[in-house]
Amino acid sequence: MNVLLIEDDPGIGRFVTRGLAAKGYRVAWERDGSRAAALLASNGFSAVLLDLGLPDGDGLDLARSLRSSGIVVPILMLTARGALQDRLDGFAVGADDYLPKPFAFDELVARLAVLIRRGTPAVARPLRFGALELDPERHAARVGPAAVPLSRREYLLLAALVAHGGDTVSRASLSAAVWEDEAVSDNALDVYVGYVRRRLAEQPGAPVIVTVRGTGFRLTDPT
Repeated sequence: MNVLLIEDDPGIGRFVTRGLAAKGYRVAWERDGSRAAALLASNGFSAVLLDLGLPDGDGLDLARSLRSSGIVVPILMLTARGALQDRLDGFAVGADDYLPKPFAFDELVARLAVLIRRGTPAVARPLRFGALELDPERHAARVGPAAVPLSRREYLLLAALVAHGGDTVSRASLSAAVWEDEAVSDNALDVYVGYVRRRLAEQPGAPVIVTVRGTGFRLTDPT
């Protein structure tokens, strides 16, 4: 089982990563939320452990953004905020469970196992950007009624861009979404961006991939 841990505290991050690895989980540990959408767009994770106090923003806002992008992976929030209203706020933005810090590791494992057993909804919601629609279940893309033929990596790249809703996605985030931990050159990423651009250009009304010089790429709606 693959689990995404988003936690900036190095002590907690190491503790959870090592403990879950000993239980047979594969943990991807991120220190902030900048790459979360791109990583989760690949549908390769069974659950997310999300800290609320992140260096680049509030975990509540990140959870809300993930849900609005159609990402349905179960989210277990880890936080020092233990008030009832804090828990209600977490559930309101799409969290599936809530574990206050400090927590017992055995309880974390038990709650995580329950979330994964429940699984995600049978049909994941489509991801949309303008006239473009992505089907996470089949890794398929359409612009209006027309299918857009994509390889697996092309789909993952496009899904990462759609998940950011028009915001700029860094080269590093796109590479992680497509190749995970595999080392890849900037040239390889540019080649795949070119592939996807050409696929989209064949469909009238399709979004356009814009290069943000020195940073990465983003989608824009021509309409």
